[in-house]
Amino acid sequence: MAKVIAQTMRDTVYAGAAGNLSIAFGKIDVKAAVVDTEIEMLELPIGLEVVGVRVATESGLGADVTLDIKLNNKVIASAVNVATQSSVVIPIQPFYLVEKTVLTVVVKGAAATGSVSVMPEYVSVGF
Repeated sequence: MAKVIAQTMRDTVYAGAAGNLSIAFGKIDVKAAVVDTEIEMLELPIGLEVVGVRVATESGLGADVTLDIKLNNKVIASAVNVATQSSVVIPIQPFYLVEKTVLTVVVKGAAATGSVSVMPEYVSVGF
């Protein structure tokens, strides 16, 4: 039987409750943000490996409202339903940041009014 050793086999595995997983918090209150409004939430530094994103609303942003979530020009989650009160965790294929990166949400579906929090999950890898 063939044996393959992944390059990650020798990586340090942290023993903390959540390893070295971190989260950043971005929050905004919007009032009648029209469709295709881009909202810059956070600037993330080089050397992070983004592994997911959390999205939460207090009471929703309005009927038919969804969000696309982007890291610079790369969409990491699309059509996230935020019409009503919600909280969702979206795992993504790990994405390493090779430059300062802006996390942006784009309003889709209908005009948005309300409060939304967007929280990227990442591991600090360094460069």
